[in-house]
Amino acid sequence: MKFELKNAKKVERNGLKGWAYNTKEDFKNASAFYFEIDGAHGMVKSTLNDRVYFVIDGEGEFIINDEVIPVKKFDVIIVPKNTPYNYRGKMKCFLVHAPAFDPAFDIKLE
Repeated sequence: MKFELKNAKKVERNGLKGWAYNTKEDFKNASAFYFEIDGAHGMVKSTLNDRVYFVIDGEGEFIINDEVIPVKKFDVIIVPKNTPYNYRGKMKCFLVHAPAFDPAFDIKLE
């Protein structure tokens, strides 16, 4: 399967802009998202999927279960489902949700 930026859905909110390459309707086992952040995401947890973040550029930190983890270019962070987390900084990242993202399973904790 191939997904292209020209067909991706643009997302923007509070210092975050990105493109959702696919949805659960396209492929239920995984979804891909590219984003740029300048600020903080906000504390959240997913009751559905594990999340894999690849830092393409920049630096920041992830807060996972109250542990602050500094990240920089080329680092990978894996957040298991049901794990509270946040991230902040100025970064370009690629994110994979497995299974595919479904907003109904995200719980905002702030």
